[in-house]
Amino acid sequence: MCRHSTGQRLVNPADVSSDINVDTVAIEGNELKIEWSDFEKCAHKGFIPLNYLREHNYNRETLLKQRQAVKCSPAVSEIPTIEFSELMGSKEGLLKWLQQINEDGLSIIKDVPTEESMVTTVAELMGPVFTTIYGTTFDVEAVPDPINVAYSSEEIGFHMDLVYFESPPGVQLLHCLKFDKCVEGGESIFLDAFTVADQFRVKFPDLFKILTEVPGTFQKVHYNRAYPVHIVNQKPHIKLNHLGEIVAVYWAPPFEGPLLVNEGNVEKYYKAYEMFAKCINSSPHTLTHRLQPGELVAFNNQRMLHGRHAFQTNKGTRHLKGCYVNIDVFKSMTQVLNNMIGDGRLAKRVGNQCWF
Repeated sequence: MCRHSTGQRLVNPADVSSDINVDTVAIEGNELKIEWSDFEKCAHKGFIPLNYLREHNYNRETLLKQRQAVKCSPAVSEIPTIEFSELMGSKEGLLKWLQQINEDGLSIIKDVPTEESMVTTVAELMGPVFTTIYGTTFDVEAVPDPINVAYSSEEIGFHMDLVYFESPPGVQLLHCLKFDKCVEGGESIFLDAFTVADQFRVKFPDLFKILTEVPGTFQKVHYNRAYPVHIVNQKPHIKLNHLGEIVAVYWAPPFEGPLLVNEGNVEKYYKAYEMFAKCINSSPHTLTHRLQPGELVAFNNQRMLHGRHAFQTNKGTRHLKGCYVNIDVFKSMTQVLNNMIGDGRLAKRVGNQCWF
């Protein structure tokens, strides 16, 4: 056989000639039976399900249908929600939550018990928690001498977390444990980066092109912490696939370093960068929400920009507990449940650079 029972291919591609010929073809039940000639070190018969062939042909209509199916939904005007009891009560509740994050970019779970372990309990419904330089979980609250501005009371503009990673964390979860009424400000803000990039492309096509070609520098260079870090990663702010579709957006102004490009690209880059920043800050699609104790927001960190308003504690406390889940694990779980108990729809593009 050419495949293991796990589905993994066993044949060595070097043993298959590009000039291989088909001897015979026949339909047997719901499969196409093919017998090959000049095929070394492997059985000469293949059986391919007919529905597989229909779904994976090279017909333009089929390809366009697939592209449309994975295209991100337009930015939502309000954050979708789900009750904790519904999420934990059934596979259908879990699928509803995953679809909200996959299709709308984010979701808020209501009435989550305010226990510190709950953020990982919820995250593990998607898959294993993704450990980073901030640990398995992290506490977002104002502390003296913070190692990140998030751990202060300062305003935080729109950004994605850990963009300086080659593969940034996928889904971010923030569970509100405490948000005293005396705390002024501190509202969370969210914005769909793909929607902004699409609109930027239409309005400023030349500037858009620059941000797909000239790379920015993303970095985390911080030695004055218990776990010193020196990470520098260079990549364009916007990535396209072979069809010109947006497959990734990277935006993290607090963690950008010196531009390392040809001199002729410097002015062009900063002109495009400035205009994209203005489009982000003036977008009408900004979502603002003051988290309440017991609410847990989960969002796609590779699609949704996030931030918060500055706040004054007034002797009160604003405390969020956070963690991450790998984006591919999240997408996999969404697709598995779509196929097992849902309508079989394809998971939407998640911003992980996948061309599909």
